[in-house]
Amino acid sequence: MNSPQQRVLQMIRRLRREWCQVPERERMTVCSADNMVLVLQLAMAEINKESCGEFTIVLSELFLMWKYLLQEKLELLSKHEKVPEGYNRVQERYHSFLSRSNSMDLIDVYKICADLNTEDAGETLSKVELLDFLLGSSLENTTPPVPTSPSNEQSQSISKLVPLWRKLLCDYLHLLVNSRSDLALACVFNIPERGLGRDAFTHLRHMACNKQTSLYLAATSFIRCLELGGKSYAPSADDPLMQYVKGLMDLVHFVDKLQEILGETSDSSVAGGRILSTIMRRLLKGQSSESSIYLASEEIRQELTMRITNAVNSLDSPAGQRATNISPAQPKVYAINHATAYGGRRTVKAFLAVLDEEAASPPSRGKAELLYGSEEHINPLGIPCMLTLFRSPKQSSGLSPKALRHRIQRRDQERNPTKVKPTVIKSQFSCTYKEEVAAKCQPSLSEAPACVHPTPKLLPNIAGGSEVKGKPESTTSKQAHGMNLGKAGNGKSSGKEMKRKWLELDCDGENEPPGCADVRSVTLEGRLWKKQPRASKENKTKNKLIPGQLKLTSFFRV
Repeated sequence: MNSPQQRVLQMIRRLRREWCQVPERERMTVCSADNMVLVLQLAMAEINKESCGEFTIVLSELFLMWKYLLQEKLELLSKHEKVPEGYNRVQERYHSFLSRSNSMDLIDVYKICADLNTEDAGETLSKVELLDFLLGSSLENTTPPVPTSPSNEQSQSISKLVPLWRKLLCDYLHLLVNSRSDLALACVFNIPERGLGRDAFTHLRHMACNKQTSLYLAATSFIRCLELGGKSYAPSADDPLMQYVKGLMDLVHFVDKLQEILGETSDSSVAGGRILSTIMRRLLKGQSSESSIYLASEEIRQELTMRITNAVNSLDSPAGQRATNISPAQPKVYAINHATAYGGRRTVKAFLAVLDEEAASPPSRGKAELLYGSEEHINPLGIPCMLTLFRSPKQSSGLSPKALRHRIQRRDQERNPTKVKPTVIKSQFSCTYKEEVAAKCQPSLSEAPACVHPTPKLLPNIAGGSEVKGKPESTTSKQAHGMNLGKAGNGKSSGKEMKRKWLELDCDGENEPPGCADVRSVTLEGRLWKKQPRASKENKTKNKLIPGQLKLTSFFRV
């Protein structure tokens, strides 16, 4: 009897053979159990950020949602099972992420294979067995760890690095096969070091969300617009991705180089080996040939090369040709598209076979390290934690000191609103009170004058002539009028008397506050006039008036 892992792999191969023959489904990839948990974690973290402002999720809540999701999709829920809070939104985000990444989980594969109903179905899994496989219940107990010693210390470090190298190389192959996979791009985004951190990843996510495309296609579109686009297509200088052009260009050009090898090499086995060697040379730049990282990379390279060769041999068999729908008649050697149309397609199918084997692998036991990363030991290959990478570096936390200070200020404003001062109706004799005049602030030239008084109907002419009506005149005309009045008088005494009359008409007089000293224009009797120089000290002492005396007299005059 086959193990659950082998039966899961047979189920995926049956899906490739009978359902993925449509061109739109040829490059669809299958998520492993670990990737399913990662996608669920990201979906729950996004919903938690929208509701609470924190892009994170508690591990216990994630496990409860994970178990309920598997039971609900497999129709194994009991009647009294409690629905987790927000399950419908989480399920929608989960399936949306898979659809956007051109992927499906193992439960979807099981449902599709169950609907096919073909004769060569073979030994299939039951729902309970698949549930136990995804939850990790069918895994055997691991052997106790061997104590470290100088002889086996290097071998243990190599055994720890081999799964990391396998994941990294398979993600590069995954990106070549399915360019819409966001998880694959997130893993190789800054490996090797390209200067692309969380800021660059966040800006790239925003661009991909606005364009409704995948992360890699958004990066490729950005670089192509810079290289080939004109002024109307080139990104603006204010684009936040402009500061990461060098790193994004290095990523896109490196993947282009791998795709060029994929399409131009006719032999699929040779193409797979060259692609793995190219990735290794780039990642091992500066590493010693005796280091643990180099030895682990050589071990995983030989393993993947052998698996790619076995996949290519299975495609060359008659059963494989019928399964992959490839005609046994090879194109002519001198054909223009010989390598790209035939070799590239066969190499992609070989890569898909290797990726299907990885999707059928059992889930890892260290869920906390998989989901949240290891804080004690830094990842030597630089593979990031998905939750940390997808989290925006400038997130709005409801518990941050700045937000708390704003909430306190807003609460104080709601409790003690600013009282609006009532409008004061000033008396017509307000100019006679020094306290109110001194309390006034200095007005601007565009505002109303500081002192406004009722205009008398008639005003006796200063020179003793006819009465003057309140018609607005310019400043120059008033000065000319004052000069005429001075000439109409008798010598110097007429000029001094004219100056004294002007001082009497002044709203402030001697008690002019400092705030009103710079006001050069006031409205008096419907005229605009400019202040004249004050009278001499002798005239002030001789003809000193009580403030507001002349105004009151002219106002009550019959």
